[in-house]
Amino acid sequence: MGERVKGGQAVVRALEAHGVDVVFGIPGVHTLEIYDALRDSPIRHILARHEQGAGFMADGYARASGRPGVAIIITGPGITNVATPIGEAYSDSIPVLVVSANVEQEWAGKMLGHLHDLKDQLGVMRAVTKWNDRATTVPAVSQLIAEAFRQMTTGRPRPTHVEVPLDVLRAFGEIEVASPEPIAPVAPDPQDVERAVSAIAAAERVVIYAGGGAVASGAHQAITELAERLGAPVLTSIMGKGSIAEDHPMALGNLWEPGSPVEEVLRGADLALVIGSKLGAQDTDYQRMPMPSTIIRVDIDPEEIGRNYAPTQAIVADAALTVRALVDHLAARGVSKQSWKPEQVADIRQRARAVAWGAEQQPYVDALRSAIPRDGILVTDMTMMSYVSCRLYPVYEPRTFFFPAGYGTLGFSLPAAIGAKIARPDAMVVPIVGDGGFQFTMQEVATAVQFRLGLPIVIFNDSTYTAVKETQAREFDRRFIAVDLVNPDYVKLADAYGIPGVRAESPDALAEAIRAAARRELPTIIDTPIHFDY
Repeated sequence: MGERVKGGQAVVRALEAHGVDVVFGIPGVHTLEIYDALRDSPIRHILARHEQGAGFMADGYARASGRPGVAIIITGPGITNVATPIGEAYSDSIPVLVVSANVEQEWAGKMLGHLHDLKDQLGVMRAVTKWNDRATTVPAVSQLIAEAFRQMTTGRPRPTHVEVPLDVLRAFGEIEVASPEPIAPVAPDPQDVERAVSAIAAAERVVIYAGGGAVASGAHQAITELAERLGAPVLTSIMGKGSIAEDHPMALGNLWEPGSPVEEVLRGADLALVIGSKLGAQDTDYQRMPMPSTIIRVDIDPEEIGRNYAPTQAIVADAALTVRALVDHLAARGVSKQSWKPEQVADIRQRARAVAWGAEQQPYVDALRSAIPRDGILVTDMTMMSYVSCRLYPVYEPRTFFFPAGYGTLGFSLPAAIGAKIARPDAMVVPIVGDGGFQFTMQEVATAVQFRLGLPIVIFNDSTYTAVKETQAREFDRRFIAVDLVNPDYVKLADAYGIPGVRAESPDALAEAIRAAARRELPTIIDTPIHFDY
């Protein structure tokens, strides 16, 4: 005999059963049944100021914790507002569950003037999720939420959506809610492992390329061991930063760009082991990154593994389990080599950093790194200093560098940092954002204030959309249009929120401001003037 509950209670019961401890959202008249049930639940609710903020917060929570983030969203405009952060989560393979309401099933999509009605709500979310469905009965609520979690935690992690119409939220029904069975990661086929080990053993020079899948699977320790056994330099995508500590002798981080000294490694290798990366256009300059003739690709997604660079061998399996198996089998065979000497890698790394795009801003990157502990989290936005940081900010631990890599959405960093701080309250979390991007989601400062989150919010301020202006200068003969901004006084804005606001006029001042802000129990706005040539 199941428990007889209302549909809104069924939502909360299902979330509790799946270990959800926090949700992000904004209440609306169509979600009040869920919110009423949350009042009696141990689940913590974080009140965003915009549905876009709620989606990014759930994303940041997932990136920091490794567990799915959850957003509760109203019908219609709530869905279209959250579609952008969910599109980002889809692009970057982040597990986020959206639970939304809808108008009564009888009226859904008919556009008869019902509040918040949307022509095709499931269709909107279908475009940005791995899986989505509508609960037509109360018992279906718990079943679909269970399926949503199964989809997020098997194969490639990506967002899901469960829609619960108003009539279902208000109705009573019997539900069966059971704690989910643990899902084991997909182990590699032993024959695939043996074949890969033989190829690696026969290779003279091996290079490793690690992506977001390496971080998501927890493969960092095994990758480090493999690099040491093979003397193999490790390159990463942006999403792969943290898959090896970037002060490790074999680490080359995300330093490749066309013409970089890192190409000496790529052109000198005869085998590349690609771990959990789609080798996407941005990371490879549209597949212009040179690769050796033998490529072994490890990925959980069978649809992704053959795209872009065709592999010599494909292993569809969990990255961490696969790399661990490779290490163990190589050790059992007594295979070890020195593809490159540490001093060679160090020389390449030093030369690559010196000529990397944005190297003139290295003092600001150094200021960030000096102020943030090894396990601190830097959350970046689509802004010039973030692009520089993708190359030059060294990351030492997994899940400590976030960037909206795939979808490239402005306004990501502040709400994502809030979600990360909720997930890891003891960690220093520092969002950096441009003056333009900050204004996309700056209302979420109120959320950080309300929940007393000690975030050093760094705004790199040059009163323009610099990335666009630089492109107009380079490609359009400096015919500038629609790029100059009129900004508020960010220090005064901080005062309006009742929080500290400072202006950091130098890299040293920035580092000190971050350290001071991290000691406070409220956020601090750090307005940092900066200049880029264009």
